[in-house]
Amino acid sequence: MNRKTKPWIDDSDPLKPYYGKLNNKEYTDISKIFTLWINHHNYIKPSIIANNKKVNLLDYSDHYNEKCSQNLYQLLCETLNKTDSYLYWLPINNAKNDNIFATYSPAMIAKTPIETKYLNYASRSFLQMQNGGYAIIESNQNFIALVVDGYYMQVALHSHFMDGKFKKYLDNWNEIEKNLDETTAQCLLEAYSVQ
Repeated sequence: MNRKTKPWIDDSDPLKPYYGKLNNKEYTDISKIFTLWINHHNYIKPSIIANNKKVNLLDYSDHYNEKCSQNLYQLLCETLNKTDSYLYWLPINNAKNDNIFATYSPAMIAKTPIETKYLNYASRSFLQMQNGGYAIIESNQNFIALVVDGYYMQVALHSHFMDGKFKKYLDNWNEIEKNLDETTAQCLLEAYSVQ
């Protein structure tokens, strides 16, 4: 395996201060979660979401919102920012069981507080440039998200957080073909499951 070592983290990477912050247990736990939930897909499988008592939400990129390009992410931050949890950011894979984050030392996983600004950091980071998207794992597994930058964000949200303010993100599944190009829409339809 070709392990890329320091200084792979470029000085201009906005997530630079947040790499290399995981202890061994965190790394092992996050790796397992990532492999189960994301692996080499650009969507989260509905069967995994259902089996883990989560709700399948979808948001489209909002290029007009200067504060945050994903309204759902902003809402998640507002809902969870008073908790004692963190967010882990990882690049998505393009090959099954080939965790690209593990080929780097330190691992290409950023650990941040739950704040809106970090989505913008991630979209300008080296981890986003790997495959055009990234996963976000909340440390208590209240949500797991996959972002295909500039297109959409799929979120598996723990059902106990589900209330009226998240309903539109359930309804967004009916708008796939209206909001995405044909190729992206076809791929994402595989992640759709009637709620």
